[in-house]
Amino acid sequence: MAITRQKKIDQLAALEEKFKNGAGVAFAKFSGPTVNEVQEIRRALRKDGMSYTVIKKTLIALAAKNAKIADFSSDDLDGNVAVIVSDNDAIMPATTIKNLKKDFFDRESKTSKFDFAGAIFESRLLNEEETAILANTPSREESLAKIIGTLRYGPRGIGSALIHGLRGITMALKEADKFAKT
Repeated sequence: MAITRQKKIDQLAALEEKFKNGAGVAFAKFSGPTVNEVQEIRRALRKDGMSYTVIKKTLIALAAKNAKIADFSSDDLDGNVAVIVSDNDAIMPATTIKNLKKDFFDRESKTSKFDFAGAIFESRLLNEEETAILANTPSREESLAKIIGTLRYGPRGIGSALIHGLRGITMALKEADKFAKT
C-alpha cells in the first residue's frame, strides 16, 4: 500500500523529533515477527522510555541528517529495519536488540526474528558488529556501581591480601627454619 506524501512528511517530522530528543538510537533488522509480538515489544519499550518505529530507510537516513545526529545512506542499512530510540540511555536500544535477538531465537532454524542492523553512536553510524559490541557495554549505572564497589571493598581486599600474604611468608619461613635445623 502506497503512503501519501503528507504521511511521509509527518513520519519524517516525528522521527526527527525523536532523534533530536533521544539519547540513543539503534536499528533492528526484523524478519517474520507477528503483529501481536511487535505490539508487545512496543508496550514493553514504552515502559522503559523507548520507542519502536517501522519506517522507510530513506526517511530514517533523511531524519538522521536533518536532526544532525549522523549522515548516512539508506543503503547502509540491510533488510527490513525498525528504529528503537531511547530518551535517556545511549546504549539501551542496542541492548534491547540483543535481548530481542535472544528472545526470538529459533533453535531449529538457528535464526532469530530480530538482529542488529546498526546504531548511531557519537554522530556515527555503527555497523552490525560494532552495534553488537555496543550492546555488551555496561550502562552508566552499572559502571558507576562497579566503581563504587571497587572503591568500597578494594582497600579491604588489599589489606586482606597483605595479611594473608604475610602469614604465608611467615609460615614458609618457619618451615624453612625447621629444615635448616635438621
